[in-house]
Amino acid sequence: MPNFPQYATDYHTPIMVDEVIRLLRVRPQARFIDGTAGGGGHSAAILDAGAPSAQLLSIDRDPEAIAQVRARLADAGERLRVVQGNYGDVERICAEHDFLPVDGFLVDAGVSSHQLDEAERGFSFRRPGPLDMRMGPDAPSLAEYLAQVEPTELMRVLSVYGEIRSAKRVALAILEAFEAGKLHTTVDLTAVVEDIIGAGARGGGKTKIHPATLVFQGLRIAVNRELDTLEAAVRAVPQVVRPGGRAVFISFHSLEDRIVKHAFREMANDCICPPDFPVCGCDERASVKILTSRAVVAGEAELAQNPRARSARLRAVEVL
Repeated sequence: MPNFPQYATDYHTPIMVDEVIRLLRVRPQARFIDGTAGGGGHSAAILDAGAPSAQLLSIDRDPEAIAQVRARLADAGERLRVVQGNYGDVERICAEHDFLPVDGFLVDAGVSSHQLDEAERGFSFRRPGPLDMRMGPDAPSLAEYLAQVEPTELMRVLSVYGEIRSAKRVALAILEAFEAGKLHTTVDLTAVVEDIIGAGARGGGKTKIHPATLVFQGLRIAVNRELDTLEAAVRAVPQVVRPGGRAVFISFHSLEDRIVKHAFREMANDCICPPDFPVCGCDERASVKILTSRAVVAGEAELAQNPRARSARLRAVEVL
C-alpha cells in the first residue's frame, strides 16, 4: 500500500492517497482515470500500485499541471496518457482516446496547492496578483467575468457559492470599483471586501476567517464553473466505469460534497418516483452501490503533515 508522504512535492500534496488506492482497488491489468491530475501525486500512486501493467489516463484543465505530470511521470511510457481537458467532459475525452470503459475514476476537486501558492494565478487574497483565477484556458479570467456579469448574478454567486451574508453590498461595491477602473489586482479586490465587511472574522460565525476568503471562493467557483463540472463528472460515472469498477470523489467544501453525496444517493436508488406515489412507475434501477456510508476524512498523521487536508471529504461508489 502506498504511503502518502512519498507522493508530496513542492508543487502539490495529494490528499488521502492510501484511501484512494484502497477504494479504487488499484491493481495490475486494469485501467484508471485521474480526472484532476494536479501535480501528479495521485497519478504516480496509481501507477505504482498498479505496476507493472495498469494503465492510466490523467486529465487536467491547467497546462502547467499537464507539463508537471508529463515531466514527473515520463518513465511510465505507454501506461500513461496525459490530456489537457475538463474532467466534466470525461466521457468524451475517454471516447476520443479509446479509453472506455475503465476500472476506476478519481476526481480530487478544488484548487491545487500550486495554484493557491502562485500569486500570478490570482487565487489567493493573501498574495498580490492579477484578476485571473482560471484553472485552465477554457475559463474566462476574473476580469473578463466581472466585465460581463449582471449585478443580480454576482449577488447570487457571493450568497450561494461564497455564503456571504452581505452579498448584495459586496457585489455592488465590487462592480462599482471595477467599472470605475479601481480594481486591477487581488489586493484591490481584498480592499473592497474589507471596506464593506471589515478585515476581522466572518460576522456572527464561529470560525475566524478573513471575509475575502469566502468572496474569493465564490468568484473562483463561478469563473471556473466548478460545480457544473463536478455534477457532470459524477453523472458520467456509470457511463465511463465498467460494472464492478469504482469511482472516488474528493471535495473540499460543503457545496461540492453536497453535489457528490446527493448524486451518489440518487444513482444508488432503484426508484426515483415521488414518495407519495403508491406504486413505482419509473422503472429506474440503481446504477451504483455506495461504498462510504459517510464521508471519509484524513487521519491525524496526514493532517499533521498537510493541514489543508482538514477540509477534504472523500466518497466512493461501485458501479452495478
